[in-house]
Amino acid sequence: MSKEQEKNTLMNVAEDKLPKVENKELNETEKAIVIMPKGSKHLLANKWTFWFYEQKSNIWEENLHEVSSFDTVEDFWCLINHIKSPSQLSSQSHYSYFKYGIKPNWDDVNNIAGGQWLLDLPQQKFHLVDEYWKKILMSMIGEVYESSEINGAIISVQNKGIKLSVWTNNASKDNKNNIMAIGKKIKYVLGTQDIKMVYESLTRTENKRRSSTKPMFNL
Repeated sequence: MSKEQEKNTLMNVAEDKLPKVENKELNETEKAIVIMPKGSKHLLANKWTFWFYEQKSNIWEENLHEVSSFDTVEDFWCLINHIKSPSQLSSQSHYSYFKYGIKPNWDDVNNIAGGQWLLDLPQQKFHLVDEYWKKILMSMIGEVYESSEINGAIISVQNKGIKLSVWTNNASKDNKNNIMAIGKKIKYVLGTQDIKMVYESLTRTENKRRSSTKPMFNL
């Protein structure tokens, strides 16, 4: 991707159809970051894509928008500083950050055998949602989990509450040790030892819907 294409990709975040921060312009430092030569930026271990979902149609794919991809620290901050925070999203909307090439849906080939650590935020913790989300993103792009099994994360604003989930690519029961290690690290990153988390298979979660299928693991 050329420098001009990189710049255009980042600036597309400000399009009206996306969840921009109203009336916020790039300051001089941020403008300099956008056009900074790639070699001067701090590369991440992986490339990531930001997705935005807003329910306006009964067709799931029509509600999902691929916003921008980034592989440097500077481009990440340019993006996150110029979109609405999760607490400002309307109901039935969500943000997703996934490794480049992986879509945030359960039947993507990279997700179909995986699962999610799910944190269902209680109402008394809603004021911490933006902080929690930022910590999750920073821990993912910073590779603090020391695991290649992390595929991405979703924060979902629903009528009954806010759900934060971290998706992994291997939900096999034989992989319990790795799954639990990731879950414990999530709790450590968030400082949420007092909030229950559950791990669910993505396929089972998609198929259960109205059933009472129990989670695979609890923390």
